[in-house]
Amino acid sequence: MDIEQKKRLRSILIKSGTVLAVGLLYAIFVMLTNIGIPCIFRLLTDKYCPGCGISRMFISLLRLDFVSAARYNILVLSLLPFAAWLFLYKSVIYVKTGESKMSTLEKIFYCVCFVLCIVFYFLRNSGLIPFISM
Repeated sequence: MDIEQKKRLRSILIKSGTVLAVGLLYAIFVMLTNIGIPCIFRLLTDKYCPGCGISRMFISLLRLDFVSAARYNILVLSLLPFAAWLFLYKSVIYVKTGESKMSTLEKIFYCVCFVLCIVFYFLRNSGLIPFISM
């Protein structure tokens, strides 16, 4: 591994470590105080946005309560393995080559995620599927 690759690896580790540390501190704060960041969309519209429940989903995952995690946000829970794979894949490419340009596969993934968010929004707020209605 050359010097530039080491710099890129260090950058990824610092940035992702910071995000994980902040997320973990936030989760601990919420678990101790029951005070979380409210959803502005929910406050304004009285509807669940596609992201509602993500904090509670991650806290449930920390507790290894997968059923509750799925009830809080089944969409994000389902997309986590794909997002983790994509992050690792892109990180390896970035460290090796310095390339960070989005591939066609990534663009398709993000478009599919966008469409899924829209469908999830309508399904979640319709009440037709009680499991995803929080």
